[in-house]
Amino acid sequence: MSYVRYYNMNTTVEVPFRVQLNFKKLIAWWEEQAKTTDSLYSILAKEILKQIENTPDLRSSFESPECIEKFHKEIQLLLSPFFPSLTTTNEIKVAGMPFHPIYFNPTTRFSNIIETAEGEIDFPNSSDSQFVYMYGCIAILNLFYGANINFNPLQFFNIPNKKTGILRRYKALFNADFAEIVPLKKIKHLTQKDIKELTDNFGNIELWKQKIPPDSYSFEGFNIITLFEVTREESISALKFDLLKKDALLMPDVVERIRINLSALLNIPNIKTGIIFYEQEGNSLECKGYGFCNSILLMNNQEIVEDAFCQEWKLGVYKPKEPLILSEINEETAKQNVLAQELKKIGVQSYMAVPLLYNEEIIGFLELSSDEPNALNAVTKHKLQDVIPLFTTALQRSLEERQNQLEAIIRQKYTAIHPTVAWRFTEAAENLLERQRNQDDDTLEDIVFENVYPLYGQADIQGSSDERNHAIQADLIEQLLLANQILETAVNKFGLPIYKELQFRINTFIDKLQEGLTAGDENTVFEFLKEEIYPVFKYLNTADSDVQNAVQAYKQQLDPQLDMVYKERKAYDQSVRLINETIATYLDEMQQAAQNMFPHYFEKYKTDGVEHNLYIGESMVKSKTYHPLFLRNLRLWQLLITCEIENVIQRTKPLLKKDLNICSLILVHSNPLNIHFSMEEKKFDVDGTYNIRYEIIKKRIDKATIKETNERLTQKGKLVIIYSNDREIMEYVHYLHYLQSINYIESEIEWVTLNDLQGVTGLKALRVNIIYQQNFEGIKDSKAAKVLEAVS
Repeated sequence: MSYVRYYNMNTTVEVPFRVQLNFKKLIAWWEEQAKTTDSLYSILAKEILKQIENTPDLRSSFESPECIEKFHKEIQLLLSPFFPSLTTTNEIKVAGMPFHPIYFNPTTRFSNIIETAEGEIDFPNSSDSQFVYMYGCIAILNLFYGANINFNPLQFFNIPNKKTGILRRYKALFNADFAEIVPLKKIKHLTQKDIKELTDNFGNIELWKQKIPPDSYSFEGFNIITLFEVTREESISALKFDLLKKDALLMPDVVERIRINLSALLNIPNIKTGIIFYEQEGNSLECKGYGFCNSILLMNNQEIVEDAFCQEWKLGVYKPKEPLILSEINEETAKQNVLAQELKKIGVQSYMAVPLLYNEEIIGFLELSSDEPNALNAVTKHKLQDVIPLFTTALQRSLEERQNQLEAIIRQKYTAIHPTVAWRFTEAAENLLERQRNQDDDTLEDIVFENVYPLYGQADIQGSSDERNHAIQADLIEQLLLANQILETAVNKFGLPIYKELQFRINTFIDKLQEGLTAGDENTVFEFLKEEIYPVFKYLNTADSDVQNAVQAYKQQLDPQLDMVYKERKAYDQSVRLINETIATYLDEMQQAAQNMFPHYFEKYKTDGVEHNLYIGESMVKSKTYHPLFLRNLRLWQLLITCEIENVIQRTKPLLKKDLNICSLILVHSNPLNIHFSMEEKKFDVDGTYNIRYEIIKKRIDKATIKETNERLTQKGKLVIIYSNDREIMEYVHYLHYLQSINYIESEIEWVTLNDLQGVTGLKALRVNIIYQQNFEGIKDSKAAKVLEAVS
């Protein structure tokens, strides 16, 4: 085999110097060694110098690789300390010409790698000509000018194994100790000012070429390249890069790269991969076309878990959430196992299905298969540990994207446009039809309403998260106490110590829950009941009539659909639902009248409470004339409605199964803004960077606290108005005086400054106490209704 070999370089790279191969610095190093007092090393150096004294060409510079081939024995001798025979089968090392696809003197391991690659090596960064040129310039600045620029980017060799088809990756370290930079004639030397200008303009290739023109220096010597295999690390990195992309499992080129990197990571040639989605409600496996062409296992588009993995394998995958592994599929295993039989029909000899868990629930499976027996086994499972979360994220994102698409279709086909702005959508549709007829243009025009005034308010349920947690906590404790009573009966009947041990564990859970509910407690308790307690109940149900009656009484306490105690949570859910429905109904009914005042856009959202947005302005109407009076009137109407909603909920409280309260808030924004209709989300969004601040404030203010305290701004029985500057709040002060005159609020107004929120500073607020009226009967007694009546 030739001593000199070549890389693959797709293009000829331009560098700022001529490369001259010589061994002058290496020979000089040997001459220094010959002068040392170390007799053994000195003798070796003198012997080597003696053997090359008849080859003076080695002290000269040359470009032709033929000279390397001609003097390869002498060069091997000179390089021997850096390429010891003891490590030649272990180290991956070679000498080479910088920035040229030529290398020589490889170690045995390097030669073996090249042989399996059949010569196909990609030279690092050879496709990035600008990078190569500036990297060469930095070598000049460091070696010749002593600039000490710390720029040493990681460089990798991609070397395929043609026999296995697996791509291996190697990190390269370059040693240029035996090279030097020599300026050519008529070179203008760089000053410190020049060097600073270059480093300040890294990436400006024209400037770099101006200061350091091509072929202006000579790079004389050679370098030593040492490779370290980083296939696993780089494969994981590449998988992370690809799998975190949007629609990663839908793009064929990305899918193929994922397969190749998995093959490299696991060192399995020609591995096949597949993704199955697990639909929990129907206990079914589905192939949605999320990449990898299709599932390896599923012959049809959808199968029940038992049908796909076969009944004997269901417990191996679904219950303990562990991978299903068939390491060797042959005639013998096919006779014993239906799944192996099905896989053998399609040529699979080794198979693995790894469950993908999101929030501790299976959402799908990553399938791997090979046509080589024993390629996949329990060791493979450990190799996959670092990348399984990436596949989970990619599948979850694909499922969410699919859900978004379904929702978009629903919005497109079924969601009604708000009547106030329906005329503008009709106009846009007519314009589109006209363009399609005359210009063959399907472009949808933007629907924007300029200079509209926003109004925002919310009625939020006070402490909803804490109330929900308390309800869950109470139900869990009650269910555990009920279970404990059955075990107590069993202890009295049979006296087995195992029943006492289970009682001890139940009491431990109860003690922990009484201290407070933490994340995961609910799942942990139900897992314990299902896995540990219910099998015992099943046995006890047949053992004794008294215990059987106790088990039946326990079941009667559970919700038949949820199979759990659902009392406190049900009371909470029902109360929240009643509050939300009451607020939403009141808003909807009052809105019907409010539109008569002046048409405006209105939308509401239900969470733990109800939020509402209103937009009003000239651009939103087609045949009416806008006047600022209507904005002022709508602001007053919003204040009236907010107070009335508080009264409505106060009157509703006797119907609530939980004592919940609402906190009311209004956000003032006095400047007009533009809103545009988002085709992706089928809703209106604010337009422009400044206006985005308004949206940010809306998302943050429900957690606002008073300056230099931890006191929440929103409180039971108080109306809160948030604003940014004193000028815009004065209008609202006049309205508050009116509300005081009609006995909606108390006379005292509390002025406060707020602590800074994330991304929001400088907010202020005022608070007033709402008066709950004994004779308030809702809409028919509504002051807001009367205001609207007068305006219309």
